[in-house]
Amino acid sequence: MDANRRTFLQLGSLAAVGSLAGCLFGSPGNGGGAADSSTSTPSPTATATPTPEPASFDYGNWFADTDNFDGTVDARGQSEVTVAVGAEGNGGALAFDPPAIHVDPGTTVVWEWTGNGGTHNVVELDESFASGDPVEDAGTTFERTFEEQGMYKYYCSPHRSLGMKGAVVVGNPDVSGSDTAQEYGWEAATFDAYWYSLYNMSTNIAMSANGIVFPATENQQETFQQRFPEMLAAADQPGPPVKDPNLNMAPFTEGDPSFTQKPVLEGEDGRPDASTLQWDKSKSSMTVSPQSLAWTHMKGATWAKNFENHFDILPDSLAAEFRSMVLSTLAQVGTAFALVEGNLRLNDENMLLAPAFRPGEGIVKETPRPLDHSAMVWFLSELRSLAHGGWFGYENPEPLIPPANVQQLTDGMAKTTMNAFPPSDIVESGSTRDVGEMLGAVGYYGLQAGGDDLAGMAADYANSLADLVAEATDGNGRVGDGAANQAATQGIVAQGLLWASQVDGVDRSDLASNVVGYMTDELWDGDAGTFASGTDDDVYTITARDAGDITGGLNAAEAVLGRSDLRDVFVRFFDGTFNTGRLQRAQRPPSVNDRENEPSLPPKAGGEFGQAAVYNAEIEYDTTSGEWSVTDDTFRTGPALYLANQDIWVSNWGGAFYQGRGVPGTSDEPKN
Repeated sequence: MDANRRTFLQLGSLAAVGSLAGCLFGSPGNGGGAADSSTSTPSPTATATPTPEPASFDYGNWFADTDNFDGTVDARGQSEVTVAVGAEGNGGALAFDPPAIHVDPGTTVVWEWTGNGGTHNVVELDESFASGDPVEDAGTTFERTFEEQGMYKYYCSPHRSLGMKGAVVVGNPDVSGSDTAQEYGWEAATFDAYWYSLYNMSTNIAMSANGIVFPATENQQETFQQRFPEMLAAADQPGPPVKDPNLNMAPFTEGDPSFTQKPVLEGEDGRPDASTLQWDKSKSSMTVSPQSLAWTHMKGATWAKNFENHFDILPDSLAAEFRSMVLSTLAQVGTAFALVEGNLRLNDENMLLAPAFRPGEGIVKETPRPLDHSAMVWFLSELRSLAHGGWFGYENPEPLIPPANVQQLTDGMAKTTMNAFPPSDIVESGSTRDVGEMLGAVGYYGLQAGGDDLAGMAADYANSLADLVAEATDGNGRVGDGAANQAATQGIVAQGLLWASQVDGVDRSDLASNVVGYMTDELWDGDAGTFASGTDDDVYTITARDAGDITGGLNAAEAVLGRSDLRDVFVRFFDGTFNTGRLQRAQRPPSVNDRENEPSLPPKAGGEFGQAAVYNAEIEYDTTSGEWSVTDDTFRTGPALYLANQDIWVSNWGGAFYQGRGVPGTSDEPKN
C-alpha cells in the first residue's frame, strides 16, 4: 500500500470513525444465537495440525486485510477439526484460528468461541451456512460437515471489515480466488449499501459545510456553548471525536465535493480537522430546500436510533451516545430553522413550504411543490417517532423542541399537505412517481398521527392516491404518467403502496405486487446489471433519486411481500449501478475490497486533493457499447440523502442494525 493511499485510508470523518461501529453491528443471520448444532458446552475435538500446506490456494483478495493469515493449514486425514472463534489477530481477539484449512470431503469443522473480542458469528460468503446472530459466550460451538469439494469462504459479520475472515478448502477443487465475481453476493452488496449510506450522511451533516452551519447566530452560539458540554457530560465523553466539525443544520441543495485543499490530519489515528475538508463554495447553490433539509435530518434521526440500539456493543472511541445527541440536536435545530422560525414557510396561517431559501435574501421561490411536502411529512413523522419513543439522543440533555410541539408540527404539516395537494394535482405538476413518494410519506405519518381523526384522514388520502395509481396502471402492472425513468416510477409506487398499507384502512398489496412485477419482469437488464429506464431505450439514464426509488421498491417487496428472489436482483443492480456504473463516486475504508469495479479511494477518484465519498447526480448506460459514463458529477443533497435513507433500510444491517427494514412503525421504540 503506498503512502498516499494509507493517508487517505486514515481519514477519520464520521464515516471513517464509524468504520469500527459498522464492524460491531451484527447481521440478522438465520436466527438467534448460534445454529441448532451449537451447544453451550464444547465437546473435545481434534485441532488442526499447524503444518503449512504444500500446495497453495488462490484466495484472491479475501485475506488481504487478515493479519493472522499465513497460508493454509493442512488438516487432511482428520475426521474433525476445530477453529477458534475470537482468537488473537486483526488488532484484538478478532480472528479465526487457523483462518484457512484444507480438509478431506466428509470432515466436520467445529467453530468454538473463546469468549473474547465481543460477539461473533460464522457466515459463509454465499450464505450456504451460517451460525446465526453474533454471540459472545465462551464454549459456544457451531459445526458443519463438508461433503462437497470446493472453497468455502466465511467471515464474522460484526468484524468482517477488520479482517475476521476464514476459508475451508475441501478436497482438491478447481477454484480460483481471483474470480472476484463469485465473492459479490447479498452480504457484500448490502455491506456496501450500509457504508455508502453512512458516507453520504456523515459527509453532509458534519464534514462538507455545504449549507448553513450550526451555530449560525448569537442565540444559537449561546445555546451551543451550554448544550455542548452537557452532551459530553451525559455521554461521559471527555471531548468530541472529530475536531472542528461543520455541523450542517440547513444543507444547500447542490455542491461540488472535490476538496480544495489538502486535509489536515490530527494525531496518530489519522482523524482530520474537519474544517480543512473544504468544498468550493462558488459551486454550491447557496440555497436550502425542504427536500435537502428533510432528507438530511431524517437520515440523522435514523442514525440516532441506530446508535442507541447498539450502545451495549459499540466501543467507547466511537462516542455513540454523544453522536446520537448531536444528530438529534441537529434534526431539531433544522426543524426550528425551517418551521418554527419560519424560514421555509410561506405564511403563518398554515404549513405551506417555499421551495427555496437563500441566506441574506430569504425565500427566493414561492410556488409550493408536492415533493417538498412529502419529504417534510416523511421526516417529521420520523422525528415524531424519535420524540415520543423514549430515545436517549432526543431526551438528553433535554429536548430543544418538546415532544408535544413536534406532534403539532407533524400534524400541521400533514394536514396542510393533504389539503393542498389533491392526487390529480400531484400528477399534473409532476408524475405518478411523485404520487408514490407521497404514499410513502402518508404511510409513515398514518402511524404517527395525533388522533384517530387524523389517522382516518391519512387513510382516506392514501386510498385516494392509490385509486389514482390503480387507474394509471395497465393489466401488466405498468404505471402510466410516470417519470422519465419508468423503473424508478415502478419502484417508488410499489414501496409507497406497501408503506401506506401499514395504515389501518389501507391495503393495496396486490396492486403493489403487480407494479413491482412489471419492474422486475420487463425492465430488468441482467447483462447491464441495472434497470432499463424504458422498454425501448438504448441509453439508460439513472439519477440518485431513480436509484433510491428502485432500491425502495426492491426492499419493500422483499420485506413486506416476502419476495426473497429479489435479493439476487438487488445484488446485481447494486454492483452494476453503484459500483461499475459509478453512481457512488468514491469510497472510504473499510468497505474497500480492491475489486476491479469498485469505486476508488479518494486519491484515485479525481481532484487534486481527493473528494468526498458521496453520490454522483446522474449516470448513463449505453446498451450498444456496453459502457457506463458519469453524466453529472454534482452532489445534489436531496436525492443523495433520499437514496442514503433507502440504502440503510435495505442494507445488511437492515434487520439487526435498523429495525424493521424501514417498514412504517417498526422502529418507533428502542430495542433495549
